[in-house]
Amino acid sequence: MGKNSFQCPYCGVGCGLITNLGEEKYKNLFKDEVIPSQIKVRGNPDHPANRGLVCLKGVTLPQTFDKNRLTTPLYRESINEPFKEISWKEAYQILVEKLKKLLPEEIYFYISGQLTTEDSYVINKFAKGFLKTNNIDANSRLCMASAVVAYKMAFGSDGPPCCYEDLEDADVFLFIGSNAAEAHPVLFNRIQRTRKPDTVVVTVDPYYNDTAKKSDVHIKINAGTDTVLLNSVLYLLHQWGRIDKNFIERYTENFNQALEEAKKYPPEVASKICGIPKRDIELLAYLFANAKKLISFWAMGLNQSVNAVMKNLALINLHLATGRLGDRGCPFSLTGQPNAMGGREVGYLTNGLPGYRDVRNEEERKEVEQYWGLEGIKPTPGPVITEAIDLILEGKIKLLWVVATNPAITLPNLKKVWKALEKVFLVVNEAYADSDTLKFANLVFPAQIVPEKEGIMTATDRTLTYIHQNAQPPKNTKPDWLIFTEVANLMGGEKYFPYKERKDIFEEYKKLTKGRLCDISTFEEKDLPKRWGAKHLYKTPEGGFKFKTPGGKAKFHPTPFEIAEIDKEQLKEKGLEGILQKDEFILINGRIKNQWHTMTKTGKVDSLLKQELPPFVIIHPKDAFELGIEEMDIVKISDGENEIYRVALLRNIKRKHIFTYFGYPLWYTETPTNLVVADRVDPYSKEPDLKFRRVRLSLHKKADLAEL
Repeated sequence: MGKNSFQCPYCGVGCGLITNLGEEKYKNLFKDEVIPSQIKVRGNPDHPANRGLVCLKGVTLPQTFDKNRLTTPLYRESINEPFKEISWKEAYQILVEKLKKLLPEEIYFYISGQLTTEDSYVINKFAKGFLKTNNIDANSRLCMASAVVAYKMAFGSDGPPCCYEDLEDADVFLFIGSNAAEAHPVLFNRIQRTRKPDTVVVTVDPYYNDTAKKSDVHIKINAGTDTVLLNSVLYLLHQWGRIDKNFIERYTENFNQALEEAKKYPPEVASKICGIPKRDIELLAYLFANAKKLISFWAMGLNQSVNAVMKNLALINLHLATGRLGDRGCPFSLTGQPNAMGGREVGYLTNGLPGYRDVRNEEERKEVEQYWGLEGIKPTPGPVITEAIDLILEGKIKLLWVVATNPAITLPNLKKVWKALEKVFLVVNEAYADSDTLKFANLVFPAQIVPEKEGIMTATDRTLTYIHQNAQPPKNTKPDWLIFTEVANLMGGEKYFPYKERKDIFEEYKKLTKGRLCDISTFEEKDLPKRWGAKHLYKTPEGGFKFKTPGGKAKFHPTPFEIAEIDKEQLKEKGLEGILQKDEFILINGRIKNQWHTMTKTGKVDSLLKQELPPFVIIHPKDAFELGIEEMDIVKISDGENEIYRVALLRNIKRKHIFTYFGYPLWYTETPTNLVVADRVDPYSKEPDLKFRRVRLSLHKKADLAEL
């Protein structure tokens, strides 16, 4: 790829972008010669992820480079004081003194899937190796943790078993808990562009979103009941004799245990719980039985749940039961962030180590200790971020270092989070001066963004892209890997963090992947983009399958159904509408097409912002009529303790469900969505149940169109 190429820093599709400017002009971005509005970005036709396609967010990326940037470290001992500008030397001195006074378990790191692989590697090494604390988590805990756990339970290791090439010849695409048309638009458009007349696209979602509108079938399911639907499909496939007995016997184990659980949900039972006709279940079973190649995509609709890992496994069970791996299909988890996949490879969650290793595995732990020359990596995973919030409030964690993410908006139970952020000494690496988390910060480091810094990122399908530094960063800012390297060196870690340039880190990290599933030890930057692993993971040269489990076989798992705040037996007997009171609803949330996460970047682009309505909530017209709510009225959504306010839009959504965007920041609305989202988590992945909340809905104020 040319020097004017880089990976889009938004969603996990990993689109290759190129600019129209020559290298020298591009590097003068923050000088008078070139201003961001003069830069044109387009999709790279040679990149395997997008093949020239690009979304509006990617096209307008240059307009975010110079908007309200941080260009000097900031400090205040108390958040009741104003910030004062200080030098990097002073900032480092303050932080190093704090770190040296604290025990390792009193320090916590919360980082991001938006960082480069080099950034994440150095931070993880600093925490787990140098400070000897596993108190590090990433915002992938809110995104990919459930998929990671399910992949490991089923296949023995993380990593999608297929790749983007499989999009070209599949004849059935299932989107379940994924509004890809808005959240991963390039991937969805690529499917639309290449689909054949007999291709079938199915969407399972309570809301008739953009993906559903462009699908052949929309299964309008009750939120949270996906496990029941998928179990019922497995039940039907077995009843019809349409399971792949040969595949099951040769390459899997525990099928009968999974089937016993599925037998609890025949279609007549499942249809009541899920709130769908029996024919929807039968159609999905028919497609799994008869498709030439079936790709199932899922995202936060399955992952952010108290039943998340079971939902993931129930879907994987269907692929295993019908032999739909390799050339016949794939369960394909869609990554939410540009380098969440790279972060997983690096091991930046509480239990991870580089090369898909785990702190709980003594052999793997010793391998990393020997390579780093740093003994004493703890064998127990640290607390996840929601647990860390509790530990902060208990006074057990005293310093929190947040890097490239905005927990003041994205974490659940926000009032509790805000109390914790007020109590802890908060260090933040941030590029923009208006991030909501900065309202709680004590020490701020001005960071660089892509493509101001070079580095590596891994997209959803395991493709690595090298990001050329295509823009001169604002003066006095630094890449995150350098900030951590310099802090480590000030604490006596020069031997372990000898990096003079970013490439030194990549070369070190590559060696730790040798012999691992995600082996990139022979990769050279000049060869990127390039995918690690074969086209189909776990497929043998002989055409069979061998998985990373102890016996080499994939594992079925029984997937029992759980649902938050709803009595399962009542749901089975009465259906959702029979349980909820007139003003009670299930609040779900998701993305909107032209904004990303908490709008820290995309909210700065006028052309994107002009396309957005005021903070809104989608309501079924009949539900709205019963409550006296009309289009554009302002409504109150309450969980009994907190409330948020939204403009009502009457649209096609499952009755007794309402939908809003999860990422509205404080400058866009005074009541972010997660004020009314509880901090329950899945017991296996500990990913929060962000997609299901029982709330009350009421009219707050009639529409004032002049005011709007």
